[in-house]
Amino acid sequence: ITTSFVLLSLVSSKLNAQQYVSTEPQNRNVIIEEFTGRNCGNCPDGHRIANQIMANNPGRVWAVNIHSGYYSPFTYPNLNTDDGASITNGFGVLGFPTGHVNRSTDEVLNRSEWTSATNAQLSQAAEVNVAGFVTLNHETRTAEITVEVYYTGNSSVSENYLTVMMLQDSILGSQAGASYNPSQILNGEYVHQHVLRDVITSVWGDVINQTTAGTLITKNYTYEIPEEIGFPFAVDVDMNNILFLAFVTETQVGSPTCPI
Repeated sequence: ITTSFVLLSLVSSKLNAQQYVSTEPQNRNVIIEEFTGRNCGNCPDGHRIANQIMANNPGRVWAVNIHSGYYSPFTYPNLNTDDGASITNGFGVLGFPTGHVNRSTDEVLNRSEWTSATNAQLSQAAEVNVAGFVTLNHETRTAEITVEVYYTGNSSVSENYLTVMMLQDSILGSQAGASYNPSQILNGEYVHQHVLRDVITSVWGDVINQTTAGTLITKNYTYEIPEEIGFPFAVDVDMNNILFLAFVTETQVGSPTCPI
């Protein structure tokens, strides 16, 4: 049995009496959801930009690559997922690469806007802290996930939503425009990183109905990690290259915005 920390959005995840989550007010962290595809020639430039933003803000920014739409083929490696399609369609995404930065705008952003949007989010106070822990059993392919949510302030609405995603790194395959991001080319193949593989909660998050300052919420999930994901031409789920991302949104899709 090995253990792995959950990666988190909104705030950092230092330990305290709540076991994992901090009770100290902090600024937001950032999730960049990039809508992408293997046949998208400009998408590697988006990958490069998101990677640079993460490198400039270690421990505070995470990218999620959502493969969906007409640039995302179903040939091997098939990186499409039903959850990714739901998110893409829910946000009405028509252009690639585009992205959401903490889902803070009513429309997705061009990659040239991600840096400024990220900096704006990082300077804002967060209403809620998120932290957690994952225990992986490699024999049974089971993940025991604990997420703690602590409100340092009052949310503007009475219900929020907790989302937990599984991402996968180091998936080798083709990629149009790979030369825009040469650091991810290995022996002539493109190394796909932080790819959305599954949403463990409901796609738009599980409801949290206590959203006032001082509230602590603990959620536990038992997740059976599939051996492969995708149809046809599925991709093996390598348990040595997966990570889990937890975040809280203010509302669900359908609102003008549903900010993280």
